[in-house]
Amino acid sequence: CIRDSRTTAQGVIADREKLLQAAEALIRKNGPNVPLAAIAIEAGVSKPILYREVGDKDALVTALAQRLAERMAAATTRLVATARQPRDGLRNLVAGYLQLASRERHLYLFVTAGGSGEDRVQQSLSLADGAAAQFATPIGTYRSARKADPGVATVWSYALLGALHYVTLWWLREAAADLELVTEQITALLWSGMGLEHT
Repeated sequence: CIRDSRTTAQGVIADREKLLQAAEALIRKNGPNVPLAAIAIEAGVSKPILYREVGDKDALVTALAQRLAERMAAATTRLVATARQPRDGLRNLVAGYLQLASRERHLYLFVTAGGSGEDRVQQSLSLADGAAAQFATPIGTYRSARKADPGVATVWSYALLGALHYVTLWWLREAAADLELVTEQITALLWSGMGLEHT
């Protein structure tokens, strides 16, 4: 859970929220390989204060993943709400995910590959958990309305996110790939693969 706190140590006021904002700003500017020492300098605090308020690099990855997941869930939810047809809703979800990952390229790469690897499963799931919960609700509702089993919603949500994650990593690497085409192609696969038009 992200805290929003201000504490004083060695005459320095530390605000966790501002420390995380500084970390995001530096990652956006310099890429996903920034060291904690550089983040501390960007935030105007010592490295021990950064450790006290945020934690080690794995803790920073988890905190920034939670923030990114919240923004991603909010952005895709808004886009899905504008769709008139279920397939358009899925397409908007895919487009929103890819578009935000594109805008937050360095941050996305930092939270998906920036940790030490000692808790890589938790780091990977940090980005997925919040979004999966958001995606599961409309999938379950849609299937329930069509007298289909809504119990698959959670598994399908994580499967959908897994597909989106690796497509996103590939797309970020292959800068020449057309975003609209990629969006349509992954939408077609997910729509037909989940059988939403039949069940």
